[in-house]
Amino acid sequence: MPATSRRIGFIGLGRMGTAMAGRLLDAGYDVTVWSRSAGKADDLAARGATVGETPEDAIATGTVFSMLSNEDAVRQVFTAERIRSAPEGFLHVNHATISPEAAREFAALGGRYLSAPVIGRPEAVTAGNLAVLVSGDAAVRAEAEPMLAAIGRRVWDFGDAADAAPTAKISVNYLIIHALQALSESITLLQHAGLDAGRFVEMITDSVFPGPVYRGYGDSIAARSYTPPGFTTTLGLKDLDLALRTAGTLGVDLPTGPVLHDVFTTAVEQIGADLDWAAIAEVTRRRSGGTTA
Repeated sequence: MPATSRRIGFIGLGRMGTAMAGRLLDAGYDVTVWSRSAGKADDLAARGATVGETPEDAIATGTVFSMLSNEDAVRQVFTAERIRSAPEGFLHVNHATISPEAAREFAALGGRYLSAPVIGRPEAVTAGNLAVLVSGDAAVRAEAEPMLAAIGRRVWDFGDAADAAPTAKISVNYLIIHALQALSESITLLQHAGLDAGRFVEMITDSVFPGPVYRGYGDSIAARSYTPPGFTTTLGLKDLDLALRTAGTLGVDLPTGPVLHDVFTTAVEQIGADLDWAAIAEVTRRRSGGTTA
């Protein structure tokens, strides 16, 4: 249990948010949760969480963590009016992957604000292997650090600027997107030669590409298994758009960006908007004369 137990709120109870709120409960925090979808808080309530009827119930705790799907969802929940009505010293810790511009916007609303996007799938949260990226005021980062440490394995500090951690997270996801497409192409090539994709993934993750990205997504692509999704193709397209927008703002050329955007758009429209983003492999398979899963 933390040295100083405190009441906190958690808003956004998808698979990631539920797992993260659960970590805070396990660490001994008194957590008030709220979700726009009825029933999503039931499991957490059974574990001791208080279920709020409105976002204001979570905000009233004075410290709120949120894991919402995109920056528009954040805008809808954390309105200027709600921030003005929050307790003195209110802190919003935002875990969503959003644009740098949105991070600056939210930081300017009032109260105190931290950017804290995360790296990892729901199972990584449960296992205590989540990485947390954080940026914002130094004193606020120090205050939030014990709570962030309860959520993840390691907290990576990116300094004072609210837009720093979001930029780092966008860059991470752009790398993962490339890994997904690289796996898609290599595995499709291998399978067209009649070789065992599962053995190929085992070999590359035991040698040149160890780690969860190539192993986890490689296995999914080899087996054509895309449910339940850890992260959907729709969310992947959203994050790819964030990378391309950020690059445009900074004057950075991303040569592979348009190709990847075409693949993700096709996957959302033709393969499955709610499948795991590894399902983009089916675009390459289809274009190579194969069939979709």
